[in-house]
Amino acid sequence: MSEIQVPFPENPIPEKYYTVKEAAELLGILEWKLNEAVKRKLIPHYTFMNSRKYVLLSEVQAAINASRQGGDDE
Repeated sequence: MSEIQVPFPENPIPEKYYTVKEAAELLGILEWKLNEAVKRKLIPHYTFMNSRKYVLLSEVQAAINASRQGGDDE
């Protein structure tokens, strides 16, 4: 009898959305800089039933890593 394997997603727990202010505090960056990056559409943001902007920490970190300049570790 063969066994059926169900693939599990890499991250079964959904990521939490943070306000721009919360994300800035958690990542140790200035709130206005994060807000500016969101306004310039460098970082995706989400709104739920109001005008408050929410971000995912993984997307903020990915944008920071993508904009990294110099300091290559070889």
